[in-house]
Amino acid sequence: MKQNKLRIPALLLSMVLLLGLLAACGGGNDGGNGGSAGTTPPAGTTEPAGTPAGDQGGSGDGNAVAVTEWEIPMLTAATGAIAYVGKPAGWAAEYAAQIINENGGIRGVPVKITVLDTAFDTSKAVTQMTSVVDDALVVLGPMDAPGAESAGQVAFDGGVPNIAAYSFQDIRDLYAPYVMGYMTDSEEGDLAAVQEWTTVNDDIKKIVVFYTPTDASQAASTELLKAELPNSGIEVVGTVEVQTGQLDCSASVIQALNMKADGYFLGLRADEAAKVLTELRKRGVDEGRRICATFASFDANYFDVAGSDCEDTYVWNKLDPNYDNPEWQALVEAYKAGNDGQIPTAPPVPGFYDAVMCVKQGIEELELTGAPDKLEEERAALAAWLYDSPEFDGIQGPFRWAAGKKVADVHFFQITGGQPVAVK
Repeated sequence: MKQNKLRIPALLLSMVLLLGLLAACGGGNDGGNGGSAGTTPPAGTTEPAGTPAGDQGGSGDGNAVAVTEWEIPMLTAATGAIAYVGKPAGWAAEYAAQIINENGGIRGVPVKITVLDTAFDTSKAVTQMTSVVDDALVVLGPMDAPGAESAGQVAFDGGVPNIAAYSFQDIRDLYAPYVMGYMTDSEEGDLAAVQEWTTVNDDIKKIVVFYTPTDASQAASTELLKAELPNSGIEVVGTVEVQTGQLDCSASVIQALNMKADGYFLGLRADEAAKVLTELRKRGVDEGRRICATFASFDANYFDVAGSDCEDTYVWNKLDPNYDNPEWQALVEAYKAGNDGQIPTAPPVPGFYDAVMCVKQGIEELELTGAPDKLEEERAALAAWLYDSPEFDGIQGPFRWAAGKKVADVHFFQITGGQPVAVK
């Protein structure tokens, strides 16, 4: 390509170059007025004018990071009836952020998890979600199904990708395509566990299901068991309601025993499941193999309260506490150091650890900036990327999201010698 040759007198050329140099030097001292609109980014703190951020790229790079810190809100029940799983959930997200920051941050910028307490109260979950939805690039939690079902509407209306307790199809359909479950579907796990339990113990043909009706996930699981188990030759002869925080479960157990079942499925959280289990054992269910509990029971509270009554019973979980992976074992040691030597057994621990790591990967692969004027498009891009995701190398093994549904392995155990032993 030929270039046009312009003849410019030397003096005029010198003046042009000098004016250009002065303009360039003065452009960096505009008080920030030439930068992006707004002072608070969706996912961090807006970069002051003239201050280099992380993965900035070249001059004028439209994908340059616009924040000095990625801030990710995390809604969890740090207090209240299920704080024993809510606090570990928040811890896991913060631990993931610590690991990320020790290894250079996200696009060269540190990440901060802001934990907001919902106290296992749906109205507080809505309030907390409302407080962050305007500015957040992504929100983690609520970690409980009732909270997610209530606050999910706020996230959906705001177009904010939300990784929370969306572990059953109805709620994902309600808020698609902005929602992803931090753990696998509970009702499918319950169905698989009961089928495995009754296969291993083929004299169990009639069961009673204990559940909490105010928990949408437990209610959905109960309906699925009633609908699908007859196809496996198993009859649900009755269901028994147990409320969150119920102190005396004797009447509930007597009701169940009067149904003349062969086995009892505890579709409850740890505190309530432990009370029901001890009452069943006290009232004549001598064979532990006739009792199976859902993943939400798999917690130190359950094993500590029920004690020897757990022996020979079954339980399934969405994680394996003894999973042989260096990353998981490092997490376990860090958790034990900050939690009186306890081992993490609650699914929100790997669930929210992985969630933070996936957000990191998404921001990096999509080259998101955190700029306020790109908030809507970056939210949409991240939501689409997560909703039908690539396969991730999770801390408990590979997983992915398919239309917001987490696809990963689950684990089935029998309690032997006071310890959960994998059923092969």
